[in-house]
Amino acid sequence: MRKTAILICLLTSSLLLHAGDYPKSVQKRIDKTLVKLFPKMLVELKEMDLSTELTSVYTSVRGVKVSRLKSADSELGYACFASSKGKHDYFDYMVIFDKELVIKKVKVLIYRSTYGGEIMSHSWLKQFIGETNGQEMAMDKDIDGISGATLSAPSITQGVKELSLLISDINKSKESN
Repeated sequence: MRKTAILICLLTSSLLLHAGDYPKSVQKRIDKTLVKLFPKMLVELKEMDLSTELTSVYTSVRGVKVSRLKSADSELGYACFASSKGKHDYFDYMVIFDKELVIKKVKVLIYRSTYGGEIMSHSWLKQFIGETNGQEMAMDKDIDGISGATLSAPSITQGVKELSLLISDINKSKESN
């Protein structure tokens, strides 16, 4: 029985559609996060085409990709993938939104710099959960700073805020069509 449950979990996670061109180790983290957030569901990521006009408004993020999260015929929300600049290098992260556009999870996928890696801490990233529609996310006011990440922490904070605004804009344009 237990072996069967483990096998089903492994099959489910391996059936998740891939979100971009990430290395296998990063793709495993994406899949694992989705399995935890949406247990017992086969989650499918459908990448959306975004206009340059829409994404160019948000200047603190680059390489933005947005995917719809679906399971069978129901919409679960969105997954946003983006990069922001740390002290010297860009880092990649993912923000998961539910169908009400509330942040469910922020996860740093690739951190390339030797400084500022403290932003990968789960306890620090939890501050973003529950935020919606680009609510105020100001460093040291709404989001606590973190020692050792003087540039990375404000960068990801601004990036998450802009992705939240982007998702709101996408949803508004979807409703008007």
